[in-house]
Amino acid sequence: MAEAELTEVFDAAFLRRLENLHLQVRKVLSGSLRAERRSRKTGSSLEFADYRNYAPGDDLRRVDWSIYARIDRLMTKLYEEEEDLEVAILLDASTSMRWQADSQKWTLARELAASLAYLGLTGLDRVGLWVFDSSLRAESGIFRGRSDFHSVIRFLRNYRPDSRTATDLGESLTRFARMKRRPGLAIVLTDCLDPAGYERGFSAILGRHFALHVIQLMDPAETTLGETGDLKLRDSETGEEIAVTASPALLRAYAAEVERFRDGVKTWCQRAGAGYSFIDTRQTFEDVVLRLFRRDGLLR
Repeated sequence: MAEAELTEVFDAAFLRRLENLHLQVRKVLSGSLRAERRSRKTGSSLEFADYRNYAPGDDLRRVDWSIYARIDRLMTKLYEEEEDLEVAILLDASTSMRWQADSQKWTLARELAASLAYLGLTGLDRVGLWVFDSSLRAESGIFRGRSDFHSVIRFLRNYRPDSRTATDLGESLTRFARMKRRPGLAIVLTDCLDPAGYERGFSAILGRHFALHVIQLMDPAETTLGETGDLKLRDSETGEEIAVTASPALLRAYAAEVERFRDGVKTWCQRAGAGYSFIDTRQTFEDVVLRLFRRDGLLR
């Protein structure tokens, strides 16, 4: 995905719509209720840094009334010493995320990673991106402030996945968790297709007192076998192939197994106190960000 393509997705009109949304954290972190994100340091050393759109519950003393008089829009002042949140966005770049040349999983995952980073930056949160497959492969460093969005786009544009790499959520996410000393919000974009399972990696993040939100992406061609007859199924990561005769009964059994797998990930997240979103890549980018993420409690 070229930088121009990402820039086209994030045009000025769409960015304005994004600015009406905010990342939401329901977990108590470091003794403060970060879901509310209203706990701020006080004192004479506060330094003005940026603005964001007013949200219900914001301190009216932080509203810039001079801006309201000019543009009829409520804007809240942000300060460098305000208590911030560390937002970690972890992006699965294994071969199963790029299993077909025309698959939208990898493209959509990067677009979503960029949009979530933008929301963190406009809230003056500390935002970092990590790319993984069988291990952590790349780290963006920490960004802060709206002006760093171009660096987010550059990082996502420049990363080139290996041609064939397996998924190891346990190794990758455990390694990430061991690096972190400060809790925050971790958003993992993945298809969860790891033969060893997803539980160890997700548990490692939760064990470091991060709030976790899992975004599972799958293509329709993965979730259903579209035709009966003699088929050859190939594992995109190992290259292993099996020949099957797809009867109507087998098609139903395959669809049921995919549904069981999806429900298993969702149920595990619910029991562990993590957020969960499932994305069918036929859904539009705008619908996912502006509707589905709000429904699932990631945005407000």
